[in-house]
Amino acid sequence: MKGAEKFTQLVWLLNTIHQANAISLAEINERWVQTGMSGGVEMSRHTFIRYKNAIEQTFDVIIDCDRKTNRYCIKNPQVLRDDSIQKWLLSTITVSNIISESLSLQDRILLENIPVESKQLETIINAMKRKRRITFLYTKYDNQKPTQRIVAPCCIKLFRQRWYVIDYEPARASGPFKPFAFDRISNLAITDQSFTLPTDFNAKDIFQDSFGIFIGDVARAESIVIRAYGNERYYIRDLPLHHSQEVTKEGDNYTDYRFYMRPSTDFIAELLSKGDRIEVLSPSSLRERMYSEHLKAVSRYKKLPSHSTIQ
Repeated sequence: MKGAEKFTQLVWLLNTIHQANAISLAEINERWVQTGMSGGVEMSRHTFIRYKNAIEQTFDVIIDCDRKTNRYCIKNPQVLRDDSIQKWLLSTITVSNIISESLSLQDRILLENIPVESKQLETIINAMKRKRRITFLYTKYDNQKPTQRIVAPCCIKLFRQRWYVIDYEPARASGPFKPFAFDRISNLAITDQSFTLPTDFNAKDIFQDSFGIFIGDVARAESIVIRAYGNERYYIRDLPLHHSQEVTKEGDNYTDYRFYMRPSTDFIAELLSKGDRIEVLSPSSLRERMYSEHLKAVSRYKKLPSHSTIQ
């Protein structure tokens, strides 16, 4: 059996058990024989055990059997929480498998492009494993002349179709963590310089109170309340802006949401993108900032030529 084919089968089995919560081998086989992978042949217990062990080694997911019911379940479901790398990998591979079996519909399945060179990703991850600094040329939007950087890659983050490597420099006045976008990196190489992370370092803690990638542009997190009008209240409900999001009030045509987070530049940009469908209620400093930004946008339209002269 080819490696890719076996991997597809592992993903199918893991998904089947995860979605069922608890399931017997007989029930697994009822679903298995209906797939094109089975060839109409049931999965033997020996093969199942082999796949179960392979899933643990590959995804760090433990599949356990309740001897009283002879049903299988995931013993450590927290590994597949929404923000885990295992859940992301599982979802990505599952979607990839589904689409690869539907190439006849390729002109009718539209995907988003996430620009990244696999060599870049591989090099940075290798440096993270070895705890070595990396060096590269970096081009900022406000300065098209590339500058040489030496970075301690403490973690990487995917946000809004972009990969970022996060530099750790505890002595930096603006804060110890600084993001660099992959797509503005060139001449990437691993150096011989090592770096050390704090013993209690946790990458998720860095962004605990952040919306996206900006960390140091706002000093601290605070309580933020916004009011979402019309259908926007449902969009925010179904796709939360932040893990701290909670409903504080509901009206006839609005819902108030509270967050505890930094009012960072990227969060403000997200709120501005929603136009008049949201209103910041507090804090007053953020409400005033939103008011000022909206006035700037209006002022640009005042400078437009008359409609008849627009080409």
